[in-house]
Amino acid sequence: MFVLSVGYAQQVEYTNQVTVKWNAVIPIEPTDIISYQLWTDNDGALLDGETDLLVYTFTFSTEGEYILGVSTTRIVATTGDIVYSEINWSDVDIPIGATPDSFLIRYIKPILSPGNLRLK
Repeated sequence: MFVLSVGYAQQVEYTNQVTVKWNAVIPIEPTDIISYQLWTDNDGALLDGETDLLVYTFTFSTEGEYILGVSTTRIVATTGDIVYSEINWSDVDIPIGATPDSFLIRYIKPILSPGNLRLK
């Protein structure tokens, strides 16, 4: 399903669980430790998890519309300093090429089927 938003097509996924992937960030120094922070925004950005992999699964239990994001954490091995990148959100393509096919997740809880089906 596609909806029109801010002049461009944005994919909407209806689900309670989605797996996302992204490209690796090249370390500035060979000894840098690179990891990624995963974010959701449903009325304020919240840290959902952290990983050193290039894939992450989000799971939603509350109904709503979610924008997903990923940012990079760099630990400078020689000093122990930690540097964070900006968040790359799923609904924008800034910087250019960051999210070429924008998307958001909409979770609607399923309702139970009526019980006790019988002949009258």
